[in-house]
Amino acid sequence: MGVESYQFADLDNREDLIQELRSLESRMKHELGYDIALIAYSHEEDRNEKK
Repeated sequence: MGVESYQFADLDNREDLIQELRSLESRMKHELGYDIALIAYSHEEDRNEKK
């Protein structure tokens, strides 16, 4: 299972989830003392099962 099996997660129209990621990034920056970027990926097999 290589990285080519992953794509960016489709978070269109999910501003609630995006805001949660931003909130966690902010909390982690505060606790760790440096910027954190969280990136959401989905596995190709998982996306195919949802169709």
